[in-house]
Amino acid sequence: MAKPSKKALLICTCSGACPSMGNIDFWTLAERVRLELGEKVECMALHPRLCEEDGERLMGRLLSPDLQAITAACPEKRQEKLLAEGFRLAGVPMDADHWVPVNMSQQTTDAVYTKIEKALGDGATSAGVAAKGA
Repeated sequence: MAKPSKKALLICTCSGACPSMGNIDFWTLAERVRLELGEKVECMALHPRLCEEDGERLMGRLLSPDLQAITAACPEKRQEKLLAEGFRLAGVPMDADHWVPVNMSQQTTDAVYTKIEKALGDGATSAGVAAKGA
């Protein structure tokens, strides 16, 4: 399977209630990504809880083998566990070619933007992907 050239950005807002995401203004982040990085993103979605059943359904419908999914959410190891069902539903492997997790926990809006920018520019290499071909 060839490495995907298109990228999808999925941002989990963790229902806006997770204390570890309290320093992130999700609307400012999304608008900045749209305006400054939009040409690098095939699609972007904000979801209140990607790890819940409706988030998994969204991922199952949105993700495809020709997209690299960049998921901005909780720490990478948690994402690996919590988002696996969404990738399974989509029939997409959670390997470095198809998945780049971005840890937003305890970060500011600007710090998350920088991480997303690196993930979009360099993919798994700069984002420090946690997946080991899971």
